[in-house]
Amino acid sequence: MLLFAHVGLTLAFAEMMRRAVGLRLPIVPLAIGSMLPDLIDKPLGYILYGTPAMGRIYAHTFLFLLLLFILMISLKNRLILAIFFGVLSHLILDTIWRSPKIFLWPLLGGFPVVDSIGVLGYLQALISALQDPMFFISETLGFAYLSIASYMLLRRELQIYGPGQACKRAYCFLLFWRTLR
Repeated sequence: MLLFAHVGLTLAFAEMMRRAVGLRLPIVPLAIGSMLPDLIDKPLGYILYGTPAMGRIYAHTFLFLLLLFILMISLKNRLILAIFFGVLSHLILDTIWRSPKIFLWPLLGGFPVVDSIGVLGYLQALISALQDPMFFISETLGFAYLSIASYMLLRRELQIYGPGQACKRAYCFLLFWRTLR
């Protein structure tokens, strides 16, 4: 899975949970959590193993999920709860149970070694993965949800604040994110 599937499908599932049981999670930590295993493991795999193909290591394990769960329970923090559900969603979308040596690390030994490929080879593998129907459909559905949700948010902002104020709010939001860099 890539960005659109992980973030889009996680946010879509969270919206379904909100409607079904009233569980409202903060969107930004949820989105970050949905990408957190890759944000940690892809660079770490490249640094430690010299290949981007080793992108499923520590943050794709049950141990990482368990540590987040303990942190969530002990701090009783909604942001950690959202990150936890984002990471859980990521692991589900990655069907990580199909790789028990990774998911149950260190119980089953070390991580499985993969052939070393360069960054270009890794990007080619990602592009060729789009030929897999499940991969392509997941990315498309995630992109569609993100597009529709963005449109609905913009439409709501325009209805509430009007065009001038909505543009000012969007500009302030962009300035806020710019200051975080």
